[in-house]
Amino acid sequence: MRRLLALPLAALAVAMACAAAATAGTSPRITEARAPFPQRAFVLSLPTAMRLSAGQVRVLENGKPVSGVNVIPAGGSAEQFGVVLLIDASNSMRGEAIDGAMAAARAFATKRTDLEQLAVVAFNDNAQVVLPFTSDGTAIDSALKETPHLAYGTHIYDGVETALRLIANAKIRAASIVVLSDGADTGSHASEAVAAAAANREHVRIYTVGLRSAGFDPTTLQKLAADAGGQYSLATSPAQLREIYAALGAKFAREYVISYHSSVGPGQRVGVAVQVKGVPAVASTGYVTPSVPTNGHAPSGYHEPFWRKLWSSSLTMIVIAFIEASLVALAVMAMMGSRRQGTLRKRMAQFVSIPEAEEERPTAVLSDRVEDGTEKILGRTQWWGRFMDELELAGITWSPRRIVLFTFIGTFFSIWFLSLIFSSKVIALLGLSVPFVVRGYIKRRVSRKRGQLAEQLPDNLQVLASAMRAGHSFIGALSVVVDDAPEPSRSEFRRVIADEQLGVPLEDALHVVVERMESRELEQVALVAAVQRNSGGNTAEVLDRVTETIRERFELRRMVKTLTAQGRLSRWIVSLLPVFLLTVITLINPGYMHVLFASTGGRVALVFAALMVIAGSFVIKRIVNIRV
Repeated sequence: MRRLLALPLAALAVAMACAAAATAGTSPRITEARAPFPQRAFVLSLPTAMRLSAGQVRVLENGKPVSGVNVIPAGGSAEQFGVVLLIDASNSMRGEAIDGAMAAARAFATKRTDLEQLAVVAFNDNAQVVLPFTSDGTAIDSALKETPHLAYGTHIYDGVETALRLIANAKIRAASIVVLSDGADTGSHASEAVAAAAANREHVRIYTVGLRSAGFDPTTLQKLAADAGGQYSLATSPAQLREIYAALGAKFAREYVISYHSSVGPGQRVGVAVQVKGVPAVASTGYVTPSVPTNGHAPSGYHEPFWRKLWSSSLTMIVIAFIEASLVALAVMAMMGSRRQGTLRKRMAQFVSIPEAEEERPTAVLSDRVEDGTEKILGRTQWWGRFMDELELAGITWSPRRIVLFTFIGTFFSIWFLSLIFSSKVIALLGLSVPFVVRGYIKRRVSRKRGQLAEQLPDNLQVLASAMRAGHSFIGALSVVVDDAPEPSRSEFRRVIADEQLGVPLEDALHVVVERMESRELEQVALVAAVQRNSGGNTAEVLDRVTETIRERFELRRMVKTLTAQGRLSRWIVSLLPVFLLTVITLINPGYMHVLFASTGGRVALVFAALMVIAGSFVIKRIVNIRV
């Protein structure tokens, strides 16, 4: 009787098991993928091949529908999906085992989509990258044709860490690792718990395949797959590996990445449910939102305080060390200076009455010494003399050494401030433009002063000619001009009179002003003065002709400037338009321009584009710069 009852119960149990297996095989599954919060990404694994769109997928967080859901298939983006094949290359795999493993890897590669990236790592006593991540079918076929070198050792967990580093460097969002081995781990530096924890932290699934052999122990592979969200499969022979790998490849080809922007606040537990149209079962999982920024990414609504960025910057530490060293130097100099000064004044006070002098501040002593050192270093160059002359022409009262010193300090602080605000070394290099800005400002003031002298010269020559007709000598007429001329003509002609009174020939004194002001028109006046001194003649009439020539030249320059105005404006529009478009597109859609800033090729393209824009700007400048 018991036997008769046992048969129906056994049949019922088998039927229930088959139904459960069928239900599990037709149910979708989701696992979390790599994405910085508040961005969320999940890998949706479908039981059968389907073509999904965003309208067929409904995502709920804590029962509330989520908007803005993106659905990307396995073949939709090269940066979304990637698989690392981790193959045991120990001595125990010699013969049919390693041949079957490579054949299985080739079968796996045939099942992947065109944009799905594949990497291959072989491990024995160390892990070697046979093929880095690539979607190039030719490169994959070439790498899988060769059998890896076999050696002693089975460092499974070290191989997993190598695969995780490959995934992190490739920045793949939905990544998986397929581990093949015929034995347990022997000699890894990492442990199973560490490898599984690292995989879970990076949201990487680990699938393990065991190849039965004489000393085979499935415990290692079973535990690794269970702890890392994957699945364990057993191959009783090398020939069966091909079927298992082909099934895994087909499984990965049926996956989708679902991404969206979460509106849940920090530090909350979230339940995620995914409903697929046409699939009755619901896939679900959960996660906990970070309470603080992780991996350099801040949750929604969080902004790192400015003071925290300020104090955590490495350049801030350099500035603080510089300030501390300066304070120590000031303290030492103050102690030494006050002691010497007090001793000397006490000794002299015994014999004479000494009024109390104003105490010299140590900061002034230090700044003077720094400025003196700067001048000693730069005074040996030819550039220093020209720089001092330009400062005098520009009417800048600061000493040259102080300008150079403060320009250097301003450049350093500009680089530090830009790196602190934008956290980018490329943008921080814009601080190197400070010396060019200072130089341009000085040049602009010098050019303005020279332009003023050129504009005033015709009127001054007219007064000079009138004074000579009234009976004055050339130098006397020049004195009359100095009395009524505005700046900078007054200062320059006064310099000529002072040099002439000291015995310098008049044409030589005028030639000095010609070189200072770079005036071709004034050079003609110097020539007239030389002719007048050597041979005499009607100098006033000659000056009238020179004045007319100068006025006509000015009219021609104004006409050329008017005709080239469109070209100068086009230069600035053509030069600034790429920069404007790059800034606007970056602000509107940062992800669109991310490849230019994140990849090496993009940075090279940016540098090349900047050089081309600058070169084109200078070419246009040379075209429209017509000298008269």
